[in-house]
Amino acid sequence: MEQLTVAKLIELLNSPDPFVRRDAWLAAGPLGAAALRPLADLAATGELEISRAANRGMWQIVRYVGAPGREELRRPAVETLGEMVVDTRLPVQLRRDIVWMLSEIIKDEEIDQASALPLLLDADLGEDVRMALQRVAGPNAIGVLKAGFTQAQGEHKTAIACSLRKCGIAIDEPPCPKLVPRKTTTVKPVGRDA
Repeated sequence: MEQLTVAKLIELLNSPDPFVRRDAWLAAGPLGAAALRPLADLAATGELEISRAANRGMWQIVRYVGAPGREELRRPAVETLGEMVVDTRLPVQLRRDIVWMLSEIIKDEEIDQASALPLLLDADLGEDVRMALQRVAGPNAIGVLKAGFTQAQGEHKTAIACSLRKCGIAIDEPPCPKLVPRKTTTVKPVGRDA
């Protein structure tokens, strides 16, 4: 394959040949942050298989820049993904994927609590953001979860409480749904007289 540029990558991903698209997205990693926005735009507007290939190209970049020793490539990718996750012009599912991409490469100190809290409380992205923050589990991530816990309602508040517990923070109420009995039973404990 000739020297891959962002423009060439986009051209190859628009190919009707699935093998050309595969080879292109597999080679996307070294292009780094510069290719993320064009790939996201293609993933948002392209035909299904082309969109899927563009999304895979984004994942290749995330895995490439997240490898040890590539800090100078990782930081710009985190910044670009952070800008894209709040871009409401992108489809919700792509933004969810971006949340998970960020969870793979973001460091706790890079989490901006003021920016992350609205995403945690967002009806479309909240569950993905909650799980991504639980995955990072550093002081900033836990700070966002704590702030979200005070503002969330219903099942989302319960889910945030579960994430905080998973991060080692004691939360009494609401209880973990897994520990709340769902049905009554007639089963009696073994060894006790009824």
